[in-house]
Amino acid sequence: MDTGRKIFQTSNGTAIATAVVPDDFEIQAVLDQNWQSETVPFTAHIKASGRDGIILIADSKQIYHDIRNMVVKGLLAFVPMMVKNSYQSYIEPEAYLKQQAEEMFGYPLEAVAKTELPSLMGTNPDSALSLLQNEVERFSVLMELPCEIKDHLCESVLYRMEGKLANGKDAVVLAGMDYLGAEISYGGLYGGLSFDNKCLIATKEKLGSLINKTTGADLSRIGNAFSDVIKGKEKLSMDDLMHGGLIGKAMRKKKEPTPEPVSQVKEEPLKEEPAGFGHRKADQVTFGSYLRYYCVCLKENEAEATPLFLNFVRSIETDPSLLQAEGNAVNQKITQSRQIAAQNQNLAMQKQMQLQQMQRKTSQMIADNARHASDGLMDSWNKKMASDSRISQARSEAIRGVDVYQNSYGQNVDVSVSADHVYQNQYGDVYGVSGNAPDQDILNKLNWTELKKK
Repeated sequence: MDTGRKIFQTSNGTAIATAVVPDDFEIQAVLDQNWQSETVPFTAHIKASGRDGIILIADSKQIYHDIRNMVVKGLLAFVPMMVKNSYQSYIEPEAYLKQQAEEMFGYPLEAVAKTELPSLMGTNPDSALSLLQNEVERFSVLMELPCEIKDHLCESVLYRMEGKLANGKDAVVLAGMDYLGAEISYGGLYGGLSFDNKCLIATKEKLGSLINKTTGADLSRIGNAFSDVIKGKEKLSMDDLMHGGLIGKAMRKKKEPTPEPVSQVKEEPLKEEPAGFGHRKADQVTFGSYLRYYCVCLKENEAEATPLFLNFVRSIETDPSLLQAEGNAVNQKITQSRQIAAQNQNLAMQKQMQLQQMQRKTSQMIADNARHASDGLMDSWNKKMASDSRISQARSEAIRGVDVYQNSYGQNVDVSVSADHVYQNQYGDVYGVSGNAPDQDILNKLNWTELKKK
């Protein structure tokens, strides 16, 4: 069977990746231009289909964010160009891969074995950590949040899963992934959930790839165990799956000490197990996969499909132009997001200025209305006081039986109400006369001037 490196490209000629597959396999590639996450502008899928129903598949990067800081979670609604479907609660790596595999396969699957994945990232843990740091930095810049990785989980794993097709035939799915996960702190900037350094038990050495921790004999034993499971000679219990699968079982067999006699066993206090990755206090947990790999075949063709799949996984290389396009898209999103934020800020400032102008106008209007109202009240008060004064004066005059006249000097002079006419002589004396007024000639001779009632 001839195999060689093939170029996977879309129908319009966009190169996605290269990988080693048999020459007689039909290959295809699809590029989904929708944003999957804040830092994943598109997703790519490559597929190679061959004889006997053997299918090889690889899906590109997928990143999710579990925001646990309540303040930041409340601010997400104001993030420009937000990709809503990338925010979800943390999923355990095993459950995450099973979910992805079942979605791809279309039927329920049961995981029966687990081992390491010989991918490019799996054989280079440092590159995996670098990719994770890059994702966190991109998210930090985009969201303008000072993020810091407090703990991480980078591992390449391969699960053997079994399921049934619609026609009732038994099928095997080899599902692997280059997993990326980071527990992130905002440095106490927003309070709320703060990262507890005492919980940082699991380190890179404890959670990183097991490649750095196993000897040749260990790898041989793990490989034999995996082969036994594939051939049906050995089954894994649920307890085995929950404690590292085949790898954990093989390593435990190596490390289990010879039990001491009952008389020599010492009782020790129980130690509290540290919380696993994704379950400690953190402001955010970012998780997902750099690549996911699948091999689907009938159970009877598994022996033929497995080496093809492993070669496919080892050889996959993403096209450099696609990586460049991804970086450019994220940088453009960052630029656009900042422009929108700046526009919103300017708009907010303009609205603030308009509000302040309206407040000043309103204050001036209130002041003018208050002044007018005060002037009106004062005028009414003055008029009332004048009216009250006239009424009081009239009442006083009526009581005293006099009328008030004003002489030529501006002085008020009281004259009996019985006087029909009041006169002032040249000396300023005032006289009241009852009856008809004297003849004008007499008044002129006496130099009298008639006064008017006030």
